[in-house]
Amino acid sequence: MEVLTAKSTYVQVYATLACVVLIILIRMLRDGEATSVLHGIFVAMVSCVIVSIGMEAATWLLNGVPGTGVHRLLFVVNAAYIILEVVPSLLWLCYIVYYITRDPRFLRRLILPLGTALGYVIILAVSAPANGLLFTVDPLNSYHRGPWFLHPMVVGFTALACATAVLIFNARRVPRRELFPLLGFLVLPVAGATLQALVYGLSSMQEGTVLALLLVYVYLQSWLRGTDYLTGLANRSQLDVVVKHVVANPQPRQPTALLMIDVDHLKSINDTWGHDMGDRAIQQCAAILRKCFHYDDTVARYGGDEFVVVLKLQREGDITAVMQRLAETAKRMATPEGAPFVLTLSVGYALFPSAGIRSASDLYKLADGHMYEAKNRARHVTEIVTPHP
Repeated sequence: MEVLTAKSTYVQVYATLACVVLIILIRMLRDGEATSVLHGIFVAMVSCVIVSIGMEAATWLLNGVPGTGVHRLLFVVNAAYIILEVVPSLLWLCYIVYYITRDPRFLRRLILPLGTALGYVIILAVSAPANGLLFTVDPLNSYHRGPWFLHPMVVGFTALACATAVLIFNARRVPRRELFPLLGFLVLPVAGATLQALVYGLSSMQEGTVLALLLVYVYLQSWLRGTDYLTGLANRSQLDVVVKHVVANPQPRQPTALLMIDVDHLKSINDTWGHDMGDRAIQQCAAILRKCFHYDDTVARYGGDEFVVVLKLQREGDITAVMQRLAETAKRMATPEGAPFVLTLSVGYALFPSAGIRSASDLYKLADGHMYEAKNRARHVTEIVTPHP
């Protein structure tokens, strides 16, 4: 009776966890961000966790049930569960690396080390019936840990630790409101897995993983709604909120600068080398702006090949140093790795408060006009266009 009660309790817990994760998956699949790499990685994580929950529930249902067929099935479901519980950690490392770099080349570099790590776990799991290193199933069809049962957990922990190290090392490039939820993903699965490793028969890793997914999902949905999928910068809707707030709250002692940036000759890049290279040019412009500006500044893709930066100045004359810093950064990063083109930018700016600016539209229009003056003079990013008084 106690065994049946334990099984019933665990199955109910797994059913609840599966429903939570399934709701997340359905909402993400309907979210319209299918072209986002981050969205795709997160969907893969959630999908993997759903199947993993099903496998772990099956191990509890079958444990101790007599029969030769059940004996074989227990090896299969336990092996599948062990493999699947490692995959989300490996995918999380991919998620963080792409979140920081926005460059698929870094993901390709992870294929060999992560593939090797996953391959090691697969070999251990598949070979368990022969060597019992990872787990065994006795003649009564009861599961027992093997001497190497911690190895898959170490693989998962290592991937999570690497992801955390990447985040911490690049903390200055991540807005604080986004940094802490991402770091929080490490705590819950590790706490659950550690408790499960210490207390035999306790299953708490899935609960920790699902709570971590829920934490990131809540953050992720808010972030995606205000984010341009190609560059990871703020999108037009988020930018408009910021600019309207600036115009509604003028601060003469700390003026706001709005920079309008345009990628030069993008049509020529698309026509000559294809739209993939055009996307590379847009992403490189985003990388330049991300490198140049602080996380408290609003850096957004305005649309197409145009970008906007909104930042506070201590005094009006600080804009000269800002433009010079942008010019130097753009010059250093003018040629993306492996790209056949040199990127140039045209920049104009407007300051607020300023005469004649009464709305967000006025502020955009003034900065846009100065940007086109710079473009027409063909002096690109080093051109500093002073707004008319």
